[in-house]
Order: sequence, then C-alpha cells, then structure tokens
Amino acid sequence: ANAEGQPLKYSVQLTKKNDDGKDMFEVPLFYTHVEDALKELENAKKNTPMPGMDINPYPLGGLFELWSKNEAVIVPNKMSIISAGAPPNANPMGQVVPLFACMEIAQEDKDGNAVLPLFFELEDANAAVAEAVSLDGGKQEDFEVVGLSLPQAVQLLSESKENAFQFIPPSSSIKHIRDYLS
Repeated sequence: ANAEGQPLKYSVQLTKKNDDGKDMFEVPLFYTHVEDALKELENAKKNTPMPGMDINPYPLGGLFELWSKNEAVIVPNKMSIISAGAPPNANPMGQVVPLFACMEIAQEDKDGNAVLPLFFELEDANAAVAEAVSLDGGKQEDFEVVGLSLPQAVQLLSESKENAFQFIPPSSSIKHIRDYLS
C-alpha cells in the first residue's frame, strides 16, 4: 500500500477483450501470507520507488467481495496450494485460496453454537488438531484435516444458518502483526 494506505494496483493483461472492449485492467493484489506480501513489497520498492510503501492487513470479507467482482486478486501461498493438491510448479497467481479444517475440532461460540476454524495453512490446522488431542484426548490419526476453497466456505456460509466458521490467519502473519505493533 502507499503512504495513504491505498493498495497498489497492478495491470492485468487479458487473453481476450472483456465486455467493454478492453484487454487490460488494473487491480490490487492481496496476499494471504505475510512472507509473500513482504517479498512483493521488496520488488515494488525496487521497481516503483514511492515513499511510505508498506504492507497493510485488510479484512478478508472485504477482499472476498472485491475478488468476487473482479476488482482484486487474492494470492494464496505457494506451499498452501501445494498442500491442497496443486503440482509443485503451480503459480499461486490466479489460484483459488485453499483452506484447511478438521470437522472434529469445532469450538463453541458464546451462545453454544459450533464454530469451525478454517486455516490458511495446513501446518496450522495440524497444530490445532494436535492441541485439541492433547487437551481432550484421543489419537491424532483419528482426526482428518480436509481442504476446501475460500469460495466454497463462503457458499456454505451463505446457504445455511447452521454453518459458522472462524477464519484463522496464518500463524506467521499473526506473528508479523504482533511484532509490527509492539
């Protein structure tokens, strides 16, 4: 983002012209992992020096809404897409954002309703399962971590009042924000 907190926009070349006759448009890129955002910030500072450029956290709901209207690109982490089944040479740009969950570790909200945590990193989901097993007992191999995409999760939320999710940012991103604010 620039010094005013506005996301930098990138030109995207389309393979064919869209409905308004244009074959290029500008969109901001939002990264699901802080390491990827920092890498892009470093590149942006080299290629487009502007004072005050930095990375900023943005709410996922707003980003998803922009993405759904083709007004933004959400870039998943390469390791996350590989963990979700993409080949090792896959480019994260343009890939759907994978999420990871274990149906057996849903938590209760203040009203007693089940809330399923959805993780952006497989490692974080596996760590949550290990923690749940250590607190509640059981065998870790009895708990399956499954994948779903961000659009699938939003669709499930919109179709049923019974589904409740908590989107858990990558632990590396949480650490970066804590370090940045301290």
